[in-house]
Amino acid sequence: MRDAMHHNEHNGTTAAMPTRRSPAAPSRLGLPSTVLTKRVGLVLPQAMPYASWERLGKQIALITDSSTWWLGDWLNYGEKSFPDRYQRAIAGTSLNYQTLRNYAWVARRFPMNRRRDRVSFQHHAELASLAPDEQDEWLDRVEQNRWSRNQLRHQLRNKCVGARVRPQETPVTLHIDHSREERWQQAAGEAQRTLHEWMTMVLDQVADLLLLPERRTRNLALPAGDEMIVLTPAAPGNVASAEAGEALLVAGGGRSMS
Repeated sequence: MRDAMHHNEHNGTTAAMPTRRSPAAPSRLGLPSTVLTKRVGLVLPQAMPYASWERLGKQIALITDSSTWWLGDWLNYGEKSFPDRYQRAIAGTSLNYQTLRNYAWVARRFPMNRRRDRVSFQHHAELASLAPDEQDEWLDRVEQNRWSRNQLRHQLRNKCVGARVRPQETPVTLHIDHSREERWQQAAGEAQRTLHEWMTMVLDQVADLLLLPERRTRNLALPAGDEMIVLTPAAPGNVASAEAGEALLVAGGGRSMS
Protein backbone atom coordinates (compact mmCIF):
# COMPACT_ATOMS: atom_id res chain seq x y z
CA MET A 1 0.00 0.00 0.00
CA ARG A 2 1.31 3.40 -1.00
CA ASP A 3 1.64 6.11 1.63
CA ALA A 4 0.69 9.75 1.07
CA MET A 5 2.49 12.42 3.06
CA HIS A 6 0.24 14.54 5.25
CA HIS A 7 1.49 17.81 6.71
CA ASN A 8 0.23 18.81 10.15
CA GLU A 9 -0.08 22.60 10.20
CA HIS A 10 -0.35 22.78 13.98
CA ASN A 11 3.06 21.35 14.84
CA GLY A 12 4.82 21.44 11.47
CA THR A 13 5.31 17.67 11.33
CA THR A 14 4.80 15.39 8.35
CA ALA A 15 3.23 11.97 8.74
CA ALA A 16 2.42 9.10 6.41
CA MET A 17 -1.23 8.69 5.53
CA PRO A 18 -2.20 5.33 4.03
CA THR A 19 -3.72 5.61 0.59
CA ARG A 20 -6.40 3.11 -0.39
CA ARG A 21 -4.99 1.28 -3.33
CA SER A 22 -6.42 -1.36 -5.61
CA PRO A 23 -4.54 -4.57 -6.39
CA ALA A 24 -2.11 -4.31 -9.27
CA ALA A 25 -2.52 -0.54 -9.48
CA PRO A 26 0.06 1.24 -11.66
CA SER A 27 3.08 2.31 -9.63
CA ARG A 28 4.77 4.75 -12.03
CA LEU A 29 3.70 7.51 -14.36
CA GLY A 30 6.78 7.80 -16.54
CA LEU A 31 6.90 6.93 -20.24
CA PRO A 32 9.36 4.49 -21.87
CA SER A 33 12.81 5.88 -22.64
CA THR A 34 12.26 5.04 -26.32
CA VAL A 35 9.49 7.65 -26.50
CA LEU A 36 10.41 11.33 -26.72
CA THR A 37 7.97 13.80 -25.21
CA LYS A 38 7.80 17.38 -26.46
CA ARG A 39 5.67 20.36 -25.52
CA VAL A 40 3.56 19.92 -28.64
CA GLY A 41 3.92 16.27 -29.49
CA LEU A 42 5.09 12.72 -28.93
CA VAL A 43 7.89 11.13 -30.98
CA LEU A 44 7.58 7.36 -31.21
CA PRO A 45 10.27 4.95 -32.45
CA GLN A 46 10.15 3.75 -36.05
CA ALA A 47 9.45 0.12 -35.15
CA MET A 48 7.29 -0.31 -32.08
CA PRO A 49 5.55 -3.59 -31.17
CA TYR A 50 1.79 -3.42 -30.82
CA ALA A 51 1.91 -4.44 -27.15
CA SER A 52 4.30 -1.58 -26.37
CA TRP A 53 2.18 0.90 -28.30
CA GLU A 54 -0.93 -0.27 -26.45
CA ARG A 55 0.78 0.07 -23.05
CA LEU A 56 1.92 3.55 -24.00
CA GLY A 57 -1.66 4.64 -24.69
CA LYS A 58 -2.80 3.37 -21.31
CA GLN A 59 0.08 5.16 -19.62
CA ILE A 60 -0.76 8.46 -21.33
CA ALA A 61 -4.40 8.06 -20.27
CA LEU A 62 -3.25 7.41 -16.71
CA ILE A 63 -1.11 10.56 -16.69
CA THR A 64 -4.02 12.58 -18.07
CA ASP A 65 -6.33 11.31 -15.34
CA SER A 66 -3.73 11.88 -12.62
CA SER A 67 -3.10 15.43 -13.80
CA THR A 68 -6.75 16.24 -13.09
CA TRP A 69 -6.21 15.32 -9.44
CA TRP A 70 -2.97 17.31 -9.45
CA LEU A 71 -4.73 20.43 -10.71
CA GLY A 72 -7.45 20.11 -8.09
CA ASP A 73 -4.92 19.71 -5.29
CA TRP A 74 -2.84 22.56 -6.71
CA LEU A 75 -5.78 24.96 -6.66
CA ASN A 76 -6.87 23.96 -3.17
CA TYR A 77 -3.35 24.56 -1.91
CA GLY A 78 -3.17 27.94 -3.62
CA GLU A 79 -6.53 29.07 -2.28
CA LYS A 80 -5.51 28.19 1.26
CA SER A 81 -1.89 29.33 1.19
CA PHE A 82 -2.10 32.35 -1.13
CA PRO A 83 -5.69 33.67 -0.83
CA ASP A 84 -4.79 37.08 -2.22
CA ARG A 85 -2.60 35.89 -5.08
CA TYR A 86 -3.71 32.50 -6.39
CA GLN A 87 -6.17 33.95 -8.92
CA ARG A 88 -3.33 35.91 -10.50
CA ALA A 89 -1.40 32.67 -10.92
CA ILE A 90 -4.39 31.03 -12.61
CA ALA A 91 -4.80 34.01 -14.93
CA GLY A 92 -1.22 33.46 -16.05
CA THR A 93 -2.08 29.97 -17.29
CA SER A 94 -4.38 28.74 -20.04
CA LEU A 95 -6.56 26.94 -17.50
CA ASN A 96 -10.27 27.68 -17.17
CA TYR A 97 -11.14 28.79 -13.65
CA GLN A 98 -14.53 27.08 -13.47
CA THR A 99 -13.02 23.82 -14.70
CA LEU A 100 -10.36 24.10 -12.01
CA ARG A 101 -13.06 24.87 -9.45
CA ASN A 102 -14.77 21.60 -10.35
CA TYR A 103 -11.48 19.69 -10.06
CA ALA A 104 -10.75 21.32 -6.70
CA TRP A 105 -14.20 20.51 -5.37
CA VAL A 106 -13.84 16.82 -6.23
CA ALA A 107 -10.35 16.78 -4.70
CA ARG A 108 -11.75 18.24 -1.46
CA ARG A 109 -14.56 15.71 -1.39
CA PHE A 110 -12.06 12.85 -1.64
CA PRO A 111 -9.06 13.12 0.72
CA MET A 112 -5.95 11.42 -0.61
CA ASN A 113 -6.45 8.27 1.46
CA ARG A 114 -9.93 7.68 -0.02
CA ARG A 115 -9.07 8.02 -3.69
CA ARG A 116 -8.91 4.82 -5.74
CA ASP A 117 -5.95 4.23 -8.03
CA ARG A 118 -7.97 2.05 -10.38
CA VAL A 119 -10.97 4.37 -10.64
CA SER A 120 -10.84 7.45 -12.83
CA PHE A 121 -11.23 11.02 -11.65
CA GLN A 122 -14.48 11.23 -13.62
CA HIS A 123 -15.90 8.31 -11.64
CA HIS A 124 -14.99 10.12 -8.43
CA ALA A 125 -16.63 13.28 -9.76
CA GLU A 126 -19.90 11.40 -10.31
CA LEU A 127 -19.88 10.43 -6.63
CA ALA A 128 -18.55 13.65 -5.13
CA SER A 129 -21.90 14.94 -3.87
CA LEU A 130 -22.62 11.76 -1.86
CA ALA A 131 -21.78 11.18 1.78
CA PRO A 132 -18.32 9.61 2.34
CA ASP A 133 -19.66 6.16 3.27
CA GLU A 134 -21.83 6.11 0.14
CA GLN A 135 -18.88 7.23 -1.96
CA ASP A 136 -16.85 4.29 -0.69
CA GLU A 137 -19.69 1.84 -1.36
CA TRP A 138 -20.08 3.01 -4.94
CA LEU A 139 -16.33 3.05 -5.55
CA ASP A 140 -16.26 -0.58 -4.40
CA ARG A 141 -18.98 -1.38 -6.93
CA VAL A 142 -17.17 0.43 -9.70
CA GLU A 143 -14.04 -1.62 -9.04
CA GLN A 144 -15.89 -4.91 -8.71
CA ASN A 145 -18.04 -4.41 -11.82
CA ARG A 146 -15.53 -2.38 -13.85
CA TRP A 147 -18.19 0.13 -14.81
CA SER A 148 -17.47 2.93 -17.22
CA ARG A 149 -18.37 6.43 -16.10
CA ASN A 150 -21.60 6.31 -18.10
CA GLN A 151 -22.50 2.95 -16.59
CA LEU A 152 -21.92 4.35 -13.12
CA ARG A 153 -24.08 7.37 -13.93
CA HIS A 154 -26.84 5.04 -15.11
CA GLN A 155 -26.61 2.97 -11.93
CA LEU A 156 -26.74 6.09 -9.78
CA ARG A 157 -29.82 7.38 -11.57
CA ASN A 158 -31.77 4.18 -11.46
CA LYS A 159 -30.47 2.71 -8.21
CA CYS A 160 -30.26 -0.70 -9.88
CA VAL A 161 -27.53 -2.19 -7.71
CA GLY A 162 -28.66 -3.52 -4.34
CA ALA A 163 -31.42 -2.29 -2.09
CA ARG A 164 -30.76 1.23 -0.99
CA VAL A 165 -32.68 3.36 1.48
CA ARG A 166 -33.35 6.74 -0.07
CA PRO A 167 -32.57 9.65 2.25
CA GLN A 168 -35.45 11.90 3.16
CA GLU A 169 -35.82 14.54 0.48
CA THR A 170 -37.25 18.02 0.68
CA PRO A 171 -38.89 19.35 -2.50
CA VAL A 172 -37.65 22.77 -3.63
CA THR A 173 -39.60 24.89 -6.10
CA LEU A 174 -37.70 27.51 -8.10
CA HIS A 175 -39.42 30.05 -10.35
CA ILE A 176 -37.14 31.40 -13.09
CA ASP A 177 -37.64 33.16 -16.40
CA HIS A 178 -37.23 31.31 -19.70
CA SER A 179 -33.96 32.99 -20.74
CA ARG A 180 -32.32 32.08 -17.46
CA GLU A 181 -33.47 28.47 -17.76
CA GLU A 182 -31.94 28.29 -21.24
CA ARG A 183 -28.59 29.57 -19.97
CA TRP A 184 -28.60 27.13 -17.08
CA GLN A 185 -29.53 24.27 -19.39
CA GLN A 186 -26.63 25.24 -21.65
CA ALA A 187 -24.22 25.34 -18.71
CA ALA A 188 -25.50 21.95 -17.51
CA GLY A 189 -24.98 20.54 -20.99
CA GLU A 190 -21.38 21.80 -21.05
CA ALA A 191 -20.83 19.96 -17.76
CA GLN A 192 -22.56 16.84 -19.16
CA ARG A 193 -25.18 16.97 -16.42
CA THR A 194 -28.93 17.29 -16.24
CA LEU A 195 -30.13 20.67 -15.01
CA HIS A 196 -30.97 19.19 -11.60
CA GLU A 197 -27.54 17.55 -11.31
CA TRP A 198 -25.75 20.71 -12.39
CA MET A 199 -27.64 22.93 -9.93
CA THR A 200 -26.93 20.49 -7.11
CA MET A 201 -23.24 20.35 -8.04
CA VAL A 202 -22.86 24.14 -8.15
CA LEU A 203 -24.72 24.66 -4.88
CA ASP A 204 -22.62 21.95 -3.20
CA GLN A 205 -19.46 23.72 -4.37
CA VAL A 206 -20.66 27.05 -3.03
CA ALA A 207 -21.64 25.45 0.29
CA ASP A 208 -18.19 23.88 0.59
CA LEU A 209 -16.55 27.22 -0.09
CA LEU A 210 -18.66 29.17 2.38
CA LEU A 211 -18.57 26.59 5.16
CA LEU A 212 -14.80 26.09 5.24
CA PRO A 213 -13.61 27.65 8.52
CA GLU A 214 -10.86 29.70 6.88
CA ARG A 215 -13.40 31.31 4.52
CA ARG A 216 -15.97 32.47 7.05
CA THR A 217 -14.18 35.71 7.80
CA ARG A 218 -13.36 36.98 4.34
CA ASN A 219 -15.07 37.77 1.07
CA LEU A 220 -15.41 35.09 -1.57
CA ALA A 221 -14.62 36.18 -5.13
CA LEU A 222 -15.76 34.07 -8.05
CA PRO A 223 -15.13 34.89 -11.72
CA ALA A 224 -18.10 35.17 -14.05
CA GLY A 225 -17.13 35.85 -17.65
CA ASP A 226 -15.17 39.09 -17.72
CA GLU A 227 -16.35 40.18 -14.28
CA MET A 228 -15.93 39.06 -10.68
CA ILE A 229 -18.72 38.26 -8.26
CA VAL A 230 -17.79 39.14 -4.68
CA LEU A 231 -19.78 37.54 -1.91
CA THR A 232 -19.49 38.73 1.67
CA PRO A 233 -20.23 35.85 4.06
CA ALA A 234 -23.31 36.42 6.18
CA ALA A 235 -22.95 37.33 9.82
CA PRO A 236 -23.22 34.43 12.32
CA GLY A 237 -26.79 33.30 12.66
CA ASN A 238 -27.85 34.71 9.29
CA VAL A 239 -27.90 33.24 5.81
CA ALA A 240 -26.39 34.66 2.64
CA SER A 241 -28.70 36.92 0.69
CA ALA A 242 -30.88 35.56 -2.10
CA GLU A 243 -29.05 37.83 -4.53
CA ALA A 244 -25.69 36.34 -3.54
CA GLY A 245 -26.95 32.80 -3.89
CA GLU A 246 -28.44 33.62 -7.28
CA ALA A 247 -25.22 35.21 -8.50
CA LEU A 248 -23.17 32.24 -7.36
CA LEU A 249 -25.47 29.81 -9.13
CA VAL A 250 -25.16 31.75 -12.36
CA ALA A 251 -21.39 31.92 -11.88
CA GLY A 252 -21.27 28.17 -12.45
CA GLY A 253 -22.55 28.86 -15.95
CA GLY A 254 -19.76 31.35 -16.63
CA ARG A 255 -21.59 34.74 -16.62
CA SER A 256 -22.49 37.23 -13.90
CA MET A 257 -25.87 38.77 -13.44
CA SER A 258 -27.04 41.75 -11.38
